[in-house]
Amino acid sequence: MEKYDLLDVPHLIYVMDPMCSWCYGFAPVLHRLKQVQEGKLNFKLVLGGLRPGTTEPMDEQMKASIQNHWQEVEKATGQPIDYTFFDRDEFVYDTEPSCRAVVTMRYLHADKELEMAEEVQSAFYARNNDVTKPEVLAEIAFRLGIEEEAFLEKFNSEEMKEKTKQDFLIARHLQAVAFPSVYLLNGHHVYLLSRGYRLYDALQARLTEALKASPQ
Repeated sequence: MEKYDLLDVPHLIYVMDPMCSWCYGFAPVLHRLKQVQEGKLNFKLVLGGLRPGTTEPMDEQMKASIQNHWQEVEKATGQPIDYTFFDRDEFVYDTEPSCRAVVTMRYLHADKELEMAEEVQSAFYARNNDVTKPEVLAEIAFRLGIEEEAFLEKFNSEEMKEKTKQDFLIARHLQAVAFPSVYLLNGHHVYLLSRGYRLYDALQARLTEALKASPQ
């Protein structure tokens, strides 16, 4: 594998959480940006950790708040959402397992990392699958070509738990206080392109500005 320092090559850095509703809404924008920049900029995915380690089930107030956010996302982006999610009782909105599943895919099949994130998003939002469960995440990985047993062995390892925490630390270091967040890393310079949802044209314009501002 070719090795290079992250600082040697300009990168788009995308900070997200698979269970973040605005990240789900942002997925088509990010997909388009990544396609347009293919071969021009490298891409790095960072798992931000929206609610990692949550242990308390959702109460009715939290359900109402989340449903309101989801309705805003659906209206703004057109991304489909299955609202039968809110019929669940005792659901614990812990986003660490879904983040760890994406990190696990990074180490099992790096080319499928972003696709894993997108598939987890679709499973959660469009099909109301419980992506806090390892077996559900393993089924998604299987559809992407990874044997479920191999996935679960890696997913449950202390190494992947630690690697996931490292992603959360990177997100904090970048001051990614809202998801999705997109940055341009060019040498030692980091440019914030978007904090929160942004339409493609505005994001592309910000990227063009940041590239012009970068030291040559």
